[in-house]
Parts: sequence; structure tokens; C-alpha cells
Amino acid sequence: MKYEAVVRFLSKNEGGRTMPPMAGYKPHMKIGEEQTSCLITPKDSAVEVMKFGKDYEVFIEFQYEELFSAKIKSGLNIGLYEGSKLIGHGYMLNL
Repeated sequence: MKYEAVVRFLSKNEGGRTMPPMAGYKPHMKIGEEQTSCLITPKDSAVEVMKFGKDYEVFIEFQYEELFSAKIKSGLNIGLYEGSKLIGHGYMLNL
């Protein structure tokens, strides 16, 4: 199942990534105290690279959806990670 969210990626100067992520990026997403792998795809199919500091409406698909679907709620704040490093943040939209 695809969930909708708004995300913003952090630049290296903000403590995030060196290179902006491409469409189809697979970070870890923190929900509460737990993390899971996910696939992030921009809603606008013309977007190939998600630039730093810009909000993007995206689709998020979870690797283990059955473990997290009950925790996903509209307005839920999310963190996007590479290992323990915060590389982006956002919130869930209407489900």
C-alpha cells in the first residue's frame, strides 16, 4: 500500500546527505521509537532528483507494512534516516 506524505531532505550543511536523493530512494523511516525500511517516490513523476530544502509530496511504501500500518496516522511526524543519521523529515498526509 502507498501512503502519502510531505518530506524535506537535509543538505550536508544541515547534517544530512552530500547528494540529494533520487526518485525511488530507500531510507529508513522512524515511527515513534521504531525504524523500518521504506521506498520514497515523488507524486510528480517528472521529479527525478529531490533537491535539498524543498518540500515534496511523495508516496511511501513500507518494507514491513503489516508491522507499522496501525501506527500511521494523518499528521504523524516522521524522520528519515541513513543508519543513525537524520537525513530528512516530514509528516503523513490524509490516509
